[in-house]
Amino acid sequence: MHTQVPAPPPPHLQQQDPAASATVTSRAVERLGWFTAADARARVLRDVLQAFALLIAAAWGLYTFVYKEVIVPRNRPAALVVTPTLEAIGRQGDMVLARATFQMKNTSDSKVYAPAIWYAVRGLKLEGVEQDDSTFLRQLGENAQKPYPSARFSQFSAVEVLGTGKISPEVETWFEPGAEQRVEQILLIPADRYDAAQLQVVSLISKDVHEVKEIRWRTGEDGDLEPRLVFAAGSPYAGAPAALSDTVPRYVKWLRANHGGVNFVTATLSLWRNSSAAASASAPPASPKSVPVP
Repeated sequence: MHTQVPAPPPPHLQQQDPAASATVTSRAVERLGWFTAADARARVLRDVLQAFALLIAAAWGLYTFVYKEVIVPRNRPAALVVTPTLEAIGRQGDMVLARATFQMKNTSDSKVYAPAIWYAVRGLKLEGVEQDDSTFLRQLGENAQKPYPSARFSQFSAVEVLGTGKISPEVETWFEPGAEQRVEQILLIPADRYDAAQLQVVSLISKDVHEVKEIRWRTGEDGDLEPRLVFAAGSPYAGAPAALSDTVPRYVKWLRANHGGVNFVTATLSLWRNSSAAASASAPPASPKSVPVP
């Protein structure tokens, strides 16, 4: 006779030893380092936030670099510091040997083109005048809209061109960032005919000149040089040669599109004998920010 042994109950119906179950749980927790499901979600969230923060930092660093090194320099106006000096380096009787010096430096962080830089030296003769308050005030009112200054005890009796010249006659003249150049010219000035000599330098600067074909020069009624821009055929700015004083839309658009401008700076030399300023006269550097033509 056979005795049937009953089958053991299923695992989920078997009674578990509480002590053994607690030991297993304790070992699992100890092995996982208290790593529960909530801890896993928190760690994943932390890793995602860290990666996102790193991406933002990298993107910001790239943007800052591109903005500072590419965008900002590209959008800055062309800047070239031109410092003229006019000094007496010799004298024989009433004739003064003068030296005009032009110091040019690109203090910006981008390449600057100078398709036209030219100068003029003028002899200035002054005469003394006596004006009472009412006369001078009336003169100030009359000259308010005029381009020249007013002075109470003097006025110009002669302003004559003594010499002109081109420092930068080529369109493809440029200055790399930090580059500088020094140019000198000499001329004779009759000190018995003038009280002072004034050197004026004018520069046209731009960040691009690929649409400028050439510069055509002419002389004005007062003897000053006048450059005119000739744009290449097919350029949106093509047309009649444009003078720097023109306000035609195509010329103004070219200046603005290429961050260009025109700078003026002067230096004056006294021609009086035994004058402390007769040895030399230098002008402060021209502002590096170009003044666009309106």
